[in-house]
Amino acid sequence: MSYIKTKISNSDKEILREIQDSLENITLPTSFSNSSTRGINHAVKTGTTNQRGARQTIFGIVKYKGVKQNSKFLEKYPHVMDLCKKFIHNHYHGFEFDGVYVNKNTTCKKHQDSRNVGKSLLVGFGSYTGGQSVLYLNDEEHKFNIKTNSLIFNGSEIPHKSMPFEGTRYSLVFFKA
Repeated sequence: MSYIKTKISNSDKEILREIQDSLENITLPTSFSNSSTRGINHAVKTGTTNQRGARQTIFGIVKYKGVKQNSKFLEKYPHVMDLCKKFIHNHYHGFEFDGVYVNKNTTCKKHQDSRNVGKSLLVGFGSYTGGQSVLYLNDEEHKFNIKTNSLIFNGSEIPHKSMPFEGTRYSLVFFKA
């Protein structure tokens, strides 16, 4: 199987609410750019540089010029990573990760990941409707509601995107740097 779908429990939802409460008190960086050449590679690849309300950052380990180091947001807000570890321990104990990519109000166009190679765990939360995640398996679209089920898949091998939504939509991508 090319993906694993796992139901979000009530206790998972409680932890995700804690994460959301913490993230609401942090100014997440914008991906928006008036220039087509400005922006980080991932934001350009996913099309979030064209979205005024899109916010993205990483908590955990990042690779910069081939060297692994703590992200600025991990250094500044270590409690968020503690909550993410609590979520994984409760939801899918044993899933290994050292980074969490946070998306707020992003609609990603079809892409494949280049940095988080290997299995990633994707989960969504917030007060939104729509916003399904789409995996392209054998050239067919498969839609998933990541608010009710997490999704584990290899985003460097499987093209994926997110659908439009209404409301405030967060997603977390747990990965190994």
